[in-house]
Amino acid sequence: MKKITVFFALIFSLTLISGCTSKPSESSDSSSAKETVASSEKIGEKASITLVDGDKELSKKQVSFEKGQSLFDVLKETYAVEDDNGMITSIDGHAQDEKNNKYWVFTINDEQVNSGAKDVTLKKDDRVVFKLEQF
Repeated sequence: MKKITVFFALIFSLTLISGCTSKPSESSDSSSAKETVASSEKIGEKASITLVDGDKELSKKQVSFEKGQSLFDVLKETYAVEDDNGMITSIDGHAQDEKNNKYWVFTINDEQVNSGAKDVTLKKDDRVVFKLEQF
């Protein structure tokens, strides 16, 4: 009788221990699924940003951004940007030249934009071109 009691106690203990170890692996699977969803939401939309100086293309990058994010914020995440109160003065070491009236201007989808990059919200598949242009 004592052997049967020990046998059932052993079976019960093993069942209890194995039950405890299987639950955390299930929760880690669901948490990794949640992390995958969160990271895919973070990627959001895509657009392209091209830098041009005269007729010379300096850089072209595909960028990912979250819906509602400003062009200025995406630009600062992607390039080394210097600004003066929101006015872009240099991108990746390519600076404006006030003596020669050369300034950064930009278009989105081939249309001239007359507001600052902080005031523009990027949209999916936008094609942004920053051009260092002489006036």
